[in-house]
Amino acid sequence: MLSGAQTIKGYIYDAEATVKGVKLVNTTQNILSYSNDKGAFQIKAKPNDTIVIHSYFHFEKTLLINQNHFNKEIVIELKKITNQLDEVDIIKVNEKQFDSIAFSTTTAIQGRTIIKNPVFGSGSNLQPTLDILALSRVIGKLFKKKNKTPNILYITTDDLVALFETHALFNQDMLISDLNIPEDYQYLFFDYCTVNNLNKNLITKHNGMELLDLLTIYSKEFNQLLIEYKKE
Repeated sequence: MLSGAQTIKGYIYDAEATVKGVKLVNTTQNILSYSNDKGAFQIKAKPNDTIVIHSYFHFEKTLLINQNHFNKEIVIELKKITNQLDEVDIIKVNEKQFDSIAFSTTTAIQGRTIIKNPVFGSGSNLQPTLDILALSRVIGKLFKKKNKTPNILYITTDDLVALFETHALFNQDMLISDLNIPEDYQYLFFDYCTVNNLNKNLITKHNGMELLDLLTIYSKEFNQLLIEYKKE
C-alpha cells in the first residue's frame, strides 16, 4: 500500500455514453487501472499526482490531482477522435519509428514504436521499469493497422475478459502460471490478442486447444514486448 494514498472514484464518458476499458495511469506512483463496463473507475493517488487517461478512440487527458478529487466522485469527459486516428498525439511523447520491424510468427504484426523517453517514475504496484503507457499506445496503433475479412466475427477484448472470468480452463491460473501474464497487464494482453483477428468460432465452437495454442504464441510475443518496453 502507498503511504498516505487515497482512492479516487468516478466515471468516464464521452458525448454519447459512458466509456469502458479506459486506461488510467498514475504516472507519479506507477499505478494502472481501468474503467469498468459502466464507465466507473477507481485509482489510488495522492495530492499533486498526475493521472493520464488514455483510450484508443478518444483524445488523451491529463489530470493533476488535488484534495478536492477525494471528496466526491469525479466525472471525466473524453472527446472522440474523428477522421484523424493516425495523427493523434495530444500528450507529446518523443518517439522514433523503425522503418521495418515485424514479428515473424504465424500471425505477422507490422509496425512497432520505440519510446525514447520514459513515462513512469518509481512505484510498487507495477514493474517500476515498465513503460505501460507507451506499450498501450503501440497496441492502439496495431488496432488501426489490422485488416479484417468481411462477414467474419472476431473475438473482442470483452469476449476474452468474459471467457477468463467464467471458463473452467481459461482462468486466472492459466494467465499467470501457464501464459506468464502478470495480473496488472492482463487487459493489455487481451487487447494485444484481439489485434490478431481471432475468429470468434474459437470460443463459440469450443475450439479450446486451438485457442490455447494461439494464446501461447501471443503470450510469448506480449512478454517480449514487456521486456522491450522496460525503461533504461
